[in-house]
Amino acid sequence: MSATATKIRKPIMMAPSQIRLVENLSKKASEEEKRNVSFAEIVRRAVDAYELSGNDDEELLNSLLDEIIHTTEETVRQVRQLNQKLDQNERSR
Repeated sequence: MSATATKIRKPIMMAPSQIRLVENLSKKASEEEKRNVSFAEIVRRAVDAYELSGNDDEELLNSLLDEIIHTTEETVRQVRQLNQKLDQNERSR
């Protein structure tokens, strides 16, 4: 998200453990970046990371599904060929 983008205040409910975690992440990021990283900035970063990983996961899943479909179709084709050969062998006896 751009620093100049319009922001809207939105109160959110969080468990106390989540609040402590975000506060700790804020302190750690502030120390590492040598600037104040707010609670809200940590939440925004988490949302951005969630969106990015969601897209990557969807692409990965679609790719895996395509591969599963392809290999399943190929397996079915090979099984049919094998069944035909077995049928031919059975008839020739």
